[in-house]
Amino acid sequence: MKNKTPIYLCVIIIMVLGYKITMMDDWASNQNLLFYNGPIITMEAETPSVEAVYVENGIIHSAGNYNDILQSIHPDTKIINLDGKALLPGFVDSHTHPVISTFTHGMVDLSGFTHQTSKELWAHFEKSVSEHEPGEWILCGGFDQVLVPGLEPPHISYLDSIAPQNPVLIASQSLHSYWTNSLGFNASGVDRETPNPSNSSYYERDESGDLTGYIAEQKAFDPLKEAIIQALGKSTLKEKSVAVMDGYAKNGYSTITSMGVTTSDKNVIRLYRHLSTGKPTFADQLLTAFRILPKRKPTVRNFVFIRYDSSHLLPASVDNGDDFFKILGIKFWYDGSPYTGSMYMESPYLNTDLTRNKLHIPNNHSGVSLLTQEELESFITKYQDHGWQIAIHSQGDIAIREILESFDKIINDKGIADYRHRLEHCLLLQEESMKLMAGLNIHPSFHINHLYYYGKALKENIIGKERARQLLPIKDADQNSLIYSIHADQPMFPGEPLSLLQTAVNRRTEGGDLIGSNNAISVMMGLKALTINAAWQIKMEKKIGSIKKGKYADFVVLDQSPLTVPISEIRNIKVIQTIINGKTAYIRHPSSQIR
Repeated sequence: MKNKTPIYLCVIIIMVLGYKITMMDDWASNQNLLFYNGPIITMEAETPSVEAVYVENGIIHSAGNYNDILQSIHPDTKIINLDGKALLPGFVDSHTHPVISTFTHGMVDLSGFTHQTSKELWAHFEKSVSEHEPGEWILCGGFDQVLVPGLEPPHISYLDSIAPQNPVLIASQSLHSYWTNSLGFNASGVDRETPNPSNSSYYERDESGDLTGYIAEQKAFDPLKEAIIQALGKSTLKEKSVAVMDGYAKNGYSTITSMGVTTSDKNVIRLYRHLSTGKPTFADQLLTAFRILPKRKPTVRNFVFIRYDSSHLLPASVDNGDDFFKILGIKFWYDGSPYTGSMYMESPYLNTDLTRNKLHIPNNHSGVSLLTQEELESFITKYQDHGWQIAIHSQGDIAIREILESFDKIINDKGIADYRHRLEHCLLLQEESMKLMAGLNIHPSFHINHLYYYGKALKENIIGKERARQLLPIKDADQNSLIYSIHADQPMFPGEPLSLLQTAVNRRTEGGDLIGSNNAISVMMGLKALTINAAWQIKMEKKIGSIKKGKYADFVVLDQSPLTVPISEIRNIKVIQTIINGKTAYIRHPSSQIR
């Protein structure tokens, strides 16, 4: 008879671990808190400000007069003196990319935010190459021909000469364009015979058919992405994932919307579910005990839209997850980027040195749709019939118009329901489209810092003054009864909500140019776009997005109130603390902790 002792030992070990895990104090809140002595902005129309907020076990118990609340708190309540700092609902990031942010985290910075000239940028690149070990991937991000004057894209021959022993990746700021060297192509299995995935996603070749190093759009980039992920290793990516989630809380976000999560791997979804969910599974806790999954701590809520080409990641039902992690729907791309010539517009791009010689946009080009309307209608019907929310990347006026025509046709047949479908970015959203959106219960999320970083280039070199004046019409959307949000599209732009707020309010570029002042909104309207409106778009407005009895205690503490500082100083407001479900997810430094 075989010795069963090892089996019994394994069972005992698992039972002991199971008991230990079930007894673990996960980060669900169990503390009572009272906040007072600072401006408390509730985002509730009936009581826009209160003197105090009382929290029991992660839920707002009351908000109102300090002395009244003080009479009914538990004896063990922690009383927190804001000392003049502002308390607001935690910000809701309505459109971000944590998986791509994990991929770009720690890349060599080639951005126009850091480098003012082409010479400076390439000197930094060459110095960075020299600091890598042979064979190691050299990953660079932020390459931007709009923000860096005279910047030319690298040819494969240059990259080979500078990094003959290392595969190289350079990602554009927009993340729609990439460049690599010969070792990068070799590592990813791409050569001159590799077919292009599509007309809009391809490997550029010269007249002889040789690869130039340029890669357009995501499908063509996928082989490089997979090679890099394999080279980095799972442990590194897990560490970066945690750091990225910490970064959202550092910026004042208590909730994020992962818009078109860039993966086809169920284990990636499992990782993010584990990090955010209200209660992890026993299996995931066991994996944590064995250090296969990272240890949990307070972090942002995460609501996910799956990419249309990874629909196998959708759960069986829309009734999945919890109030901390949930898969909401599916995302499509109908057009592309203004900076690659793929934004789909009624009138052509300008014919300028920037568009012609730097961005390589053909003369009289107006962009293209990435799907036919028939394909889009088929997708909408398929996923809407199962109750999924649908979000569609749409920048140009014609792209938006054709999308709405498709929705109108389907909804006329099936009727309007509370799907809360969304259009993402909406650079050139026209009045007639807004009216149709309101009737279809479809709402926009505006990529507002296009105006801040690229407004001057859009006005002078890409789409012209008249269309630039109509960019990102937030106030018009409000007047058409649309429930809108604003976003940074991290990692394209820094995920800084107060920067988004200032741009939405003052409509000025980084250089101070005023664009579309008729669509400037109030600070309060901008705050709604970052809180209660964004919560509504993910069907969480009854639980987060404002400070109200019965909602989760998701707060951000700021060193100053956005309602009282000069508009030109909003971007400089500091996030002091982010609280999620009554627990601190971020604190600036111990000396700044609210008492």
